[in-house]
Amino acid sequence: MLAFLTSVHILLCIFMIFVILLQPGKDAGMGAALGGGAATSAFGGRGAVTFLSRVTAVCAGLFFLTSLALSFQGMRTSVAARAAARAPVPAQSAPATPLPSDAPLAPAPLPTVPPK
Repeated sequence: MLAFLTSVHILLCIFMIFVILLQPGKDAGMGAALGGGAATSAFGGRGAVTFLSRVTAVCAGLFFLTSLALSFQGMRTSVAARAAARAPVPAQSAPATPLPSDAPLAPAPLPTVPPK
């Protein structure tokens, strides 16, 4: 689910960038450079502006929703990770028979040679 939301979020970002760049500004912006004049005649005098602004509004709303969904998903994952970290570790029971210790054995005494 997280991968799907992330991919939709990224695609919305890219699409919204292009839609915003296509909108005519003061000097017709990128819309005129990429054939915005043809779009204006196809949608009528004000049709392209309202169409592009509606598409931008829908993209912005979907972007907002995917941002919220991703933040809730991250928060839920974070809370679950913190809860797992705080969970008490079950006490291990002592073995029935004692195990031999891993302590090194004392060295054997060296044989003494009587002086001559």
